[in-house]
Amino acid sequence: MSQKKISFQIVFLTAGLLLPSLSRSSFIETTMGTAVVNDATASYFNPAALTLLKNSQIIPLATVAQFQTRFTGQSTNITNAFTQSGTSNSTSNYYSPSCYIGVPFNEKVTMGFAAVSNFAYRSPEENSILRYTQASNTIQDYDLVPALGIKINDYFALGAGINFSYTNFDLHPIMGFPGSNTADSQGENQSDGSGIGGNIGFLLRPRSGTFVGFDYRSMTTYKESGKSIVNGTPHIVSNDYHFTMRTPPRSILSVSQMITSTFGMITTIQRIQWGVITNIHISGVATLFGTTPVIVNTNVPYYLHNTWAFTVGGNYRFKPDWIMRAAGTYNQSPGNGAYQMTTGDSYILGLSLGHEINKTLNLDGSYAHAFIQDKSIHMNGNRYKIVGNNQASRDVVSLKVTLNV
Repeated sequence: MSQKKISFQIVFLTAGLLLPSLSRSSFIETTMGTAVVNDATASYFNPAALTLLKNSQIIPLATVAQFQTRFTGQSTNITNAFTQSGTSNSTSNYYSPSCYIGVPFNEKVTMGFAAVSNFAYRSPEENSILRYTQASNTIQDYDLVPALGIKINDYFALGAGINFSYTNFDLHPIMGFPGSNTADSQGENQSDGSGIGGNIGFLLRPRSGTFVGFDYRSMTTYKESGKSIVNGTPHIVSNDYHFTMRTPPRSILSVSQMITSTFGMITTIQRIQWGVITNIHISGVATLFGTTPVIVNTNVPYYLHNTWAFTVGGNYRFKPDWIMRAAGTYNQSPGNGAYQMTTGDSYILGLSLGHEINKTLNLDGSYAHAFIQDKSIHMNGNRYKIVGNNQASRDVVSLKVTLNV
């Protein structure tokens, strides 16, 4: 069958492309992003900073996030001009258990390892006006990252890591013909795949109390394959469902400065190259045209934008065994309202409190909230036209345990 563009029938989530940007560590590292890290989480964020470790560390960490959206507008089926107006709500829950290890091999070399997992569950509102263009889903991502930091001298260090990644997608699109007496059909698109990426970085210490860190993370390419199913009558199965997904490269530059012995500040600039994601070609998709079951190939347009993120934060040790951190971030949205249900730019505020119980055990709890700007949606597909406004917000809570060995 010749290729047909059915981008409004094939539900492929931008959330899948965002997996590397989801919660992977505590507070500033995950919610804001930084390339100056003073513990074993440097195994992921900037391996050069592993050289700051004075002893071995093990850090188990758990992060929970919730992302909520509310679309207000209308969806029109171009085939029969049937229009539905109203609102559509969606909730996505993210869970990210992870573990980081840093082991100084000698005074020059420090080994690191990160094991990170992300689980995303999305539940759109049933019978909403967007039920044919959004889907419930389960997305899983697992990353294993061996890393190495090398101290060149007292002022400069280099580091690198390799990211072995595995993903699993389980998407449940709904197919139907609104305005008719035809019942909706439930689909299921299952796929998994693996990819390899990496990052390199440096850490510069021009003077006491000042650190400059840089980390570059490469693109990771996943070859996803599995099966696509339309349940019900008629029933159709495609065992040749596959596509290629890429994550965006990013560059992170951070400057950390101690102002006094108890108060310090950090500034971070990130450049994320979302523009590498334009179209995703998906093959072997089981779907319906009216009531006719077909297996097709399609291009899903994204045309994402390159973005910047800016962070300013500070930390204050108000007691010898207590430290408080606060930070704010402006994060541009890569989404394109002409091609997907996306959200606007966001302002993120976060607060963290850490307690040194003893020389072996530290606890750190944090909370952050993203104030996300509304986004105008104006999608003109060959089957649906969607016009309206999308609102969103996000909350993140994490607990970090640092064990000094």
